Amino acid sequence: MSWAGVDPAPMWLDSARELTEFWTHRQQIRHATGQETDPDPRILSVVLDTFLRALPHTLRDVTAPAGTQVQVRVDGPAGGTWTATVAEDGWTLAAAPDPARRAALVALDPETAWRLCTRGVGPGTALARARVEGDRRLAEAVCRIVSIVY
Repeated sequence: MSWAGVDPAPMWLDSARELTEFWTHRQQIRHATGQETDPDPRILSVVLDTFLRALPHTLRDVTAPAGTQVQVRVDGPAGGTWTATVAEDGWTLAAAPDPARRAALVALDPETAWRLCTRGVGPGTALARARVEGDRRLAEAVCRIVSIVY
């Protein structure tokens, strides 16, 4: 994953990359044969967690005061909440979100989230489907996420 950096990736990330590639291609085949996305949340939750770890890389060129947080929430049983925070050396995933520091929230449905991360829908489409609270500029930046090798 180009967003993971140049250093050797930890084993869990290599495994997650393999899983996300398999899962994504499987969904593309399902869609090509008229089936919907696999609704099993057990794997989709891991896929989304892997994909949304690209948030710091996605926001790398976005300036904001130190401590600013942006949250992405994916609703449903496979969903979760991911928070990117401006640190001294750039954006990072926050261990503990602070509601007082949240500058923007982007809430997505699972289908839009995974498709956005894999270029299956564009940023404008995802933004139109999202529920956005707070700084629109940060929400637009979040919706430029790409979590696959390109």
